[in-house]
Amino acid sequence: MRVDLHLHSDTSDGVFPPAIVARRLAGAGVELGALTDHDTTAGWEAFAEAARAAHVEPVCGIELTCRVRSGPQGTVHVLGYGIDPASPPLQALAAANRAAKRAQVEAILQDLAAEGVRLSWEEVSRGLGPDAYVGRNHVAAALLRRGVVKTRRKAFRRYLQNARVPDAEVADAGEGVAAIHEAGGISVLAHPTRLDLEHHLGALVRAGLRGIEVYRPRAVGSLLARVEAAATRRGLLASAGSDWHGHPTDPQLGQWKAPREPLRPLVAALGLTPSS
Repeated sequence: MRVDLHLHSDTSDGVFPPAIVARRLAGAGVELGALTDHDTTAGWEAFAEAARAAHVEPVCGIELTCRVRSGPQGTVHVLGYGIDPASPPLQALAAANRAAKRAQVEAILQDLAAEGVRLSWEEVSRGLGPDAYVGRNHVAAALLRRGVVKTRRKAFRRYLQNARVPDAEVADAGEGVAAIHEAGGISVLAHPTRLDLEHHLGALVRAGLRGIEVYRPRAVGSLLARVEAAATRRGLLASAGSDWHGHPTDPQLGQWKAPREPLRPLVAALGLTPSS
């Protein structure tokens, strides 16, 4: 079974609508896919309907921003797989996170204006409602459309680095993990870095974290070996995902392939039967 358990739509900060993401998965030969939009499940129904029609097994997911410790490097992203998208505790936490991200983006816009770069909320959000997810990727896209920068990467390096962006008052990591579990899901640390392994993973495991995203396009060499070792040492389920947003600079869906065998325990925990 070809798997991609980390995908974004325009319901959060991806480029394509959920149904198009599902159809692109099918076109890429992916058989099992999880829509994991940031702090929202609003795209789930459209994604699931299109995925089933295209013979892709859909997994209901979310990616929560959670704080492990204070400071600009104290947040992590926790994936939730197999969740009930209507779970009241999860929805309440996700809504609070979206409000926190909006406050953060509004502060970013004030800082940009002080530097002579004036972007309105409407220009950044492009018509998204007041309860929608809007984050730094939306600001980067607005800067790119304006011609202030030539690439998204330059937008982040120049204007949107962690060190210069105000902290968002997002959920405590323990609360995020608990909300995923209360929604019937499996909690997984997304795209772990060496910093996460050294300073965040222990606290997350103590909070009940069940898995870690071991396999992804940018995890290679010594980083991949460290994450694999951490998963084994701590008894965590291994996950895999491309973190695909659909940007022109992203690898095409299906270009990156996750290994099959290490993912079997997670697939089984989701109540699915992996193909041989």
